[in-house]
Amino acid sequence: MFDAVAALRDAGKTTFRPGDVTAHLRAKGLAVGAWEVRGELSNLERLGLIELDEETATWCLVSAAAFSIDAANAVHNGAK
Repeated sequence: MFDAVAALRDAGKTTFRPGDVTAHLRAKGLAVGAWEVRGELSNLERLGLIELDEETATWCLVSAAAFSIDAANAVHNGAK
């Protein structure tokens, strides 16, 4: 999911909505449900990789964000 968000940014989108991520993934041949995308965006937010602008209801990648599998595992294990 982080790769999809980063690809959107690299394509020039400074903000995005879950539908943008879904469309990007489907264009890559990965059919993912809207609720799954929304859940993963919440996980990325918990990791500090993306932020939600509540006024515009759009997300953005945090400047200099980098994915860490250890951080992702810590968030996942803490959710249990």
